[in-house]
Amino acid sequence: MFRFIKGLFALIGLITVLLAAGGGYLAYRFLEREEPAPETIVLELDLDQPLAEYVPDDPLAGALFARTESLRDMVDSLDRARSDPRVKGVVARLGGDRIGTGKVQELRAAIQRFRDSGRFAYAFAETFGELGPGDRAYYLASAFDRIWLQPVGMVGLTGIGATIPFAREALDELQVQPELRHREEYKSFMNTFTEREFTEPHREMIEALVGDLHEQLVSGIAEGRGMDPAALRQLIDRGPFLDRESVEAKLVDQLGYFDEIRDAALDRAGAGAELVEGGDYLDVAGRPHGSGPTIALIYGTGSIQRGESGVDPLMGGASMGSDDVAAAFEEAAEDPKVRAILFRINSGGGSAVASETIRRALVKAREAGKPVIVSMGEAAASGGYWIAMNADRIVAQPGTLTGSIGVIAGKVVTTGLWGRLGIDWEQVTRGRNATMWSPLSTYSESESQRLDTILDDIYGAFVRNVAEARKLPAAAVRDIAKGRVWTGSQAKALGLVDELGDMDAALGFAREAAGLARDAGVTLRLFPEPESPWRQALDLVSGRSEAAATTAVLGRLQPLLRELAPLVRDPAAETLSMPPTGLLR
Repeated sequence: MFRFIKGLFALIGLITVLLAAGGGYLAYRFLEREEPAPETIVLELDLDQPLAEYVPDDPLAGALFARTESLRDMVDSLDRARSDPRVKGVVARLGGDRIGTGKVQELRAAIQRFRDSGRFAYAFAETFGELGPGDRAYYLASAFDRIWLQPVGMVGLTGIGATIPFAREALDELQVQPELRHREEYKSFMNTFTEREFTEPHREMIEALVGDLHEQLVSGIAEGRGMDPAALRQLIDRGPFLDRESVEAKLVDQLGYFDEIRDAALDRAGAGAELVEGGDYLDVAGRPHGSGPTIALIYGTGSIQRGESGVDPLMGGASMGSDDVAAAFEEAAEDPKVRAILFRINSGGGSAVASETIRRALVKAREAGKPVIVSMGEAAASGGYWIAMNADRIVAQPGTLTGSIGVIAGKVVTTGLWGRLGIDWEQVTRGRNATMWSPLSTYSESESQRLDTILDDIYGAFVRNVAEARKLPAAAVRDIAKGRVWTGSQAKALGLVDELGDMDAALGFAREAAGLARDAGVTLRLFPEPESPWRQALDLVSGRSEAAATTAVLGRLQPLLRELAPLVRDPAAETLSMPPTGLLR
C-alpha cells in the first residue's frame, strides 16, 4: 500500500511539473509573438545540423527537449523573408556533412530565390568536415554570395563515395542463416546479409548513383563559385584543403570568425540591424503561403507501415502510417475549399500492403476532382515510389533516390545461434506451411514455392501499376525496374518522374492544376491539421505523446543508429525496402 501511495504522489508530481513546464512554454511563446520584430533584420540559420523533413508543432515537447529544426522551417523562413522589406540578408552556419543531397538541393534553391530578391547571403563554417567529409556542406555553401571559413578550419572537398557493409561472414560465424529473396537482381538490400562483396548488378547500380551524384556536386559548385567544371574536378582530386589553401583555390572568400561575419552582415544591412533566428522570425512574420485559395499539404515521411504513424528510431524521425496518410487524403478530398493536393514524400519504402492503401487513397482523391502533385525529397523509392506513381505530376530533386521497383522478403534463421548458446527449441504445428515465417527453420519446398509466388505476384503488380500510371510500355518498365535505384535526374530521363525541382516548383504545378497562375497567392494547409496546444498537453500526460518525446531523445543517437541500421534492421519486416546505397558522401 505504501509503495502504491508513493507512486501515486510521484505521478501527480510529474503531471504537475509537465503541465507547469508546458504552460510556461506556451505563455512564453505567446508573449514572444507579441514582441515586435526589429525594423532591420538579418536572418540567422543553423544549417550545421541534421534537418527533419517536417516537425509538427509540439509545444510540450519544446518545453522538455531541445528545439528540433526542420527543412520546412528553413525554407519557409527564406521564402517568407524574401518578400519582407525588413529583411536585408541571411547568415548561415554550416560545415557538418549532416544534410542529405536532396535536402541540400532544396536549400540551395531557397537560397537562390532569396538572393534573386536582391538580398545578400553569407555562409560561415568553422570547418567543412573536420578530418572527415564535407562535400555536401560545401555544396550548400556554394549557393551563397560569400563563404567565410574559420582559421584552422578545412574544406573537406574530396568527392562522393559509397560505403556498403557485407555481414555474411559474421552471420556464418554466428550460425545465422539469412533466407532472403528478391525481385530482381538490383534489389540489393538483402546483399548486406547474404553476400561477402558486391554482386555485379549491385556494383553497377552504386557506380551509376555515385557517378551521377558526383557530377551534380561538381556542376552545382562550379556554377555557384563561377569555376570551370573540369578545373574543379582536378581541384577535388587535391582535397581536402587547409584554410589558406582554400582561399588560394578560391573555394573560400575570407578567413574569419563568426563574430566577424556577423558584424560584416549587420554593417551591410544598415544601422539598427539585428540578427533574428529563422524559427523566431517565423513566429512573428508567419509562414509564407497564408492567403488565397487552399492547397492541401500532406507529408509522407519515413518507412511505410500499416496503422498509425510513429517513430522510426533507426532511420531517424517519423514512420509513415497508412491509416493516417490515407485519412489525410480523404479529408482533403472531402474539403470543398481544397483546390489541389501537394504530397511531399521522403521515404525509402516499407510495407507493400500499407503502400497500396496510401496509393488507393491518392487515386480516390484524384477521382474526387482533387489534382495531386508529388514532391520527392531525399528519397521516394520502392514503397515510396509505389505511393507516388499515380499522381498527376511527379517532381523530384536531381539527387533524389527513387525507383527501386522491386520486392524483397524472407527471414533470418537463428537455430544455429540458439544452439551455440545452449538453447533448444521445439515446435508443434498443424499445416504443411505452418513454419513458413518461423526463424527456427529453413523454408521447406512447399514454403519456398509459396514465397516465390508471393514475390512474383507483388513484383508483377508493381510493374503493371507503374506501366499504367506512368503510361509506359510494360516491357520498358520491366527493363528499368529490377529493383534498381535511380537518381531523380536519371529517373526523369526514364519517364519515372515528370520534372526536376524542389517543393516550391511542385507547388507551382499544384497551382496550375488548380487553375491558378503559377505565382498566385495560396493558402498551404496541412492535413491532418495539427492538434491544439491544449490537446497536446492532455496527450502528453496521457502518454499519447510518447512518440514525440522518444523522437527527441533518439535524435541524439541517430548518427550512430544510421551507421548500424543495415546490420540491425529486420529485412523480413520491410517487404519493399529500398536497397541501402551506403553512406553516399
